Amino acid sequence: MDLKSWYKKRGPEFVWYRGMRLLGRYRIGSNRAIQRIKECVESLVEMGCAPTLFTPGMVVDRNPQFIQNLQQLGAEIAVHSYHHVNLSEMPVSFATQQLMRAIRSFERFGIEKRGFRCPYLAYSDELLNSLPCGMFDYSSNEALLWDVVDHNDLSHKGIFFDALEKFYKGRNASESVCLPSMRSNMVEIPICVPDDLQLHDGLFLNDEDIKQVWARFLEQTYSRGELFNLIFHTELASCVDDSFVELLHLAGQLRPMVWITRLRDISDWWREKLKFGVEITSNAKGLKLTFDCSPRATILVRGLHSPESGLMWDGTYSRWKSNTLEVPANPRPFIGLADGIPERIISFLHEQGYILDTGETARFCGLILDNDILTKLPNDVELVNYIEASPAPLVRYWRWPNGAKSALSITGDMDALSLMDYASRLFI
Repeated sequence: MDLKSWYKKRGPEFVWYRGMRLLGRYRIGSNRAIQRIKECVESLVEMGCAPTLFTPGMVVDRNPQFIQNLQQLGAEIAVHSYHHVNLSEMPVSFATQQLMRAIRSFERFGIEKRGFRCPYLAYSDELLNSLPCGMFDYSSNEALLWDVVDHNDLSHKGIFFDALEKFYKGRNASESVCLPSMRSNMVEIPICVPDDLQLHDGLFLNDEDIKQVWARFLEQTYSRGELFNLIFHTELASCVDDSFVELLHLAGQLRPMVWITRLRDISDWWREKLKFGVEITSNAKGLKLTFDCSPRATILVRGLHSPESGLMWDGTYSRWKSNTLEVPANPRPFIGLADGIPERIISFLHEQGYILDTGETARFCGLILDNDILTKLPNDVELVNYIEASPAPLVRYWRWPNGAKSALSITGDMDALSLMDYASRLFI
């Protein structure tokens, strides 16, 4: 690593500030960090929220038994490169070697790897596109920036907050949905920021303040039916333990429920859901829908005045429990797509679970999208809001399994277990 370039990018104030906090949280050996992380994982598992921990291969090599124990407790261990270095600044061949070396470490000690996250969330499209198909099931590298911090608190942000914000390069959550999507043969599972380091070290928020911020994250993601992918760093595990308890308590009270799970399970579900389909046939009553899906599917119906309209779910939607449904032929309760709709929009709508009609019958749907309408909907959030605000009848698959309205995953970056781990990354 070019130390001069590394230092210049961060600056003396950042290096001093960060260094002082690391000295307070780590020792030369790993015992202190191991105890802190073990207690955190045990607590989360006991509350029904096994975390996903992104771990450098170097940390696995140095502490294999501890990592194995975390996996046995129920935590998912995911790849975080081999060394904790900025892969976007490296040649793609070097970055790929870092990931391959980490995989070999995982395999050597029986650690199951399903996904990866680049250190600093620093990835490149070239890197993702170069990875062999099947190397990972999912990645978790894209950040979405949410408006969850009090503006008075933001007025006190310092260089540390700004530095991490530049690393993360988050897209605005007001314009992008926080949901998985298929990318380069992998499921990309976005992350919610600001993260714990930005809140605790960048804004100097205490435990009560962080509880409030995480509650706002949950409130906003839940209201939109999306994913709260919380990112924390295990060096702060003991500082935010009470905040985890409060967050999971709040999530457990919500109905429809919040699906609390690991990223590997989200990745599996997303691939499962994308295979769902519907067979549509005509009969004397109108249309018969036969749903081709797994038992976990959440089928939603709105605007169909039938005595068997299903169980009320949320808002105007009812949940349909059968694999068949009879509906009127006019209007068709699907989204009709006019000719010339961009392929990206079609893929996006399919991933949301909407049933799309692109044939000659599209013009008979209660809701029709054409390019004139899309020009007035500049981003994905506005597109979804437009569809959901429509009074047209609709049958669709929901985003999450078993009737869950939204999802929550707690993911930790286990960057290091000792000061030696931090120091070694400077000399690769």
